[in-house]
Amino acid sequence: MADQIYDYTGPARVCHDGHVYYNEHVMREAYELPSLEARDRTKASIDEPLDVIVSGGSMGGLFAATAMRQAGHDATVYERTEAGKMKDRGAGIIAHPEMLAYLESQNIANWDELATVTNRTQHLNREGEPIDTEGLATYTTSWDTVYRNLRAELPDEWYRMGKQIVDVDQDDDGVTVTFQNGTTETGDLLIVAEGYRSHTREQFLPDRSPEYAGYVAYRGVVPEDEVPAEYGTRFGDIYNLYHAPQSQFLTYPVPGPNGEMERGERRINWVWYYPFEEGEALDNLLLDNQGRQRSHSLPPGLMREEVHDEQIEIASDVLPEQLQWLVSATTEPFVQCIYDLAIPELVFDNVCVIGDAAFFIRPHMAAGTAHAAADALELAESISNTDDLETALSEWETDQVEMGYRLVEEASRRGDRYTGQF
Repeated sequence: MADQIYDYTGPARVCHDGHVYYNEHVMREAYELPSLEARDRTKASIDEPLDVIVSGGSMGGLFAATAMRQAGHDATVYERTEAGKMKDRGAGIIAHPEMLAYLESQNIANWDELATVTNRTQHLNREGEPIDTEGLATYTTSWDTVYRNLRAELPDEWYRMGKQIVDVDQDDDGVTVTFQNGTTETGDLLIVAEGYRSHTREQFLPDRSPEYAGYVAYRGVVPEDEVPAEYGTRFGDIYNLYHAPQSQFLTYPVPGPNGEMERGERRINWVWYYPFEEGEALDNLLLDNQGRQRSHSLPPGLMREEVHDEQIEIASDVLPEQLQWLVSATTEPFVQCIYDLAIPELVFDNVCVIGDAAFFIRPHMAAGTAHAAADALELAESISNTDDLETALSEWETDQVEMGYRLVEEASRRGDRYTGQF
């Protein structure tokens, strides 16, 4: 039973049902935007450059600000997190080639400075041996590597931290946002890239909230140079997948903490999808080591020792030896609850919602970062190619809603299969 994957009884594989990350066409190969160096403010299609407020300074917000600057507009990012604390967010992510090509074409970072690549995907049995191998290249990177390069593109005056938007008003003159400290800013367009817990989305769509999917993602990274010699060939340039009843475990290499790409200087990223009932069990998992009850995630460094010990014990019962080692060797594991979220409209006059704030796509599609980038780039493109902002936003919304619903539906189907929730 441990080697069986969901309801599929053939050779162990995840990709049998069209699950190839780069065939989803989340991003296009090119967008009709000038290069950052060539942008000419006098060529903006709208009569005058727009003053754009971007709420949220993670991937979606950074791509949005970068793309709007390409289109010839002013864009300022407001991020609720205080300065110095963004580095603790996220771990490994799958990097779509289209996203890497865009960043390279804009001289933000070279492809080989952003991503490492696995040369095969292995599906493991309970003994940790590969029972099926696919020769598929998968580009992998880390949240901090991409963030660091995108962030470097924005001067500090255009990226302001510790600024949480708590209210939005609109009139004929544009959009006015109010921050938690009572100050305000006014702009022509507000791009909401606040993530799936978006307060601004709730203001416009109070009846749409993320729905818990019934399982969480345990996550962690281990320095590659700490991998014991007997496991040296078990990770490296390999994307590993293991399925036990009701859970899925995967590993892949990502750049080191400062973007290191050399073998031995990288990190081994792991993700373990595991069911947790909503209520007492989930609350106990999310109670941090400072006594604070968290509701959606548990950041690195805050897992209670007894919870980590229980995780290690479960790993010893259900995981292959080398995966058990990864769990026990991780000093700061963290937890992300898995949700579904899809909203029927993205535009509210001069406010638009992008990325996870609009569609929470379960990670099984490996599409979250690429989807946020596509939202941002297509928004800037639509505004650049249309001389009327209302029309540009309407046309952009139609395409992005269709894609968002499709991705959420497919990711939910896959996640339910991988964790045995039919």
